[in-house]
Amino acid sequence: MKMNKTNAMRMLDRAKISYEVLEYELDKDLFSGETVSDLLGLDHAQCYKTLALRHEHDIYICVISVKDELDLKKCAKALDVKNVEMVHVKDLLKDVGYERGSVTPVGVKKNKGIVFDDEVNNFKQIEISAGAYGLGLKLDRDALLKYLNAKVKDIVKDEL
Repeated sequence: MKMNKTNAMRMLDRAKISYEVLEYELDKDLFSGETVSDLLGLDHAQCYKTLALRHEHDIYICVISVKDELDLKKCAKALDVKNVEMVHVKDLLKDVGYERGSVTPVGVKKNKGIVFDDEVNNFKQIEISAGAYGLGLKLDRDALLKYLNAKVKDIVKDEL
């Protein structure tokens, strides 16, 4: 089956950033980052979920491993704003251009800044969504961070 390229893939192609497309099949009702990670046979710490946050009228993007939970206070500090809140699932398509399960940091509609959790430094290759449900991209961390002009900060809740 010939796969259609997603907008994120086309953008990476234009930037000459190579990636490996990873496909998975999963009922949307069962979706979780950990499940996708297991289906792809990757370490949970190497697979990243993209979360959209709002501060007043601005949208920010935070990218953390699927095993972690975002710390909103740390995010606000990393983004240099007073506070942030999660963008509601029903507003994702309108605000960032992607639906739940397909949000990727590449090609987000409105975004005032992108921050990856500092754990990203533990892996040379990471997996992110390809911008379509059922597709992931495995690519070089440094190339992606540079392309996105992303910050790297500690933005997840500390493990107890």
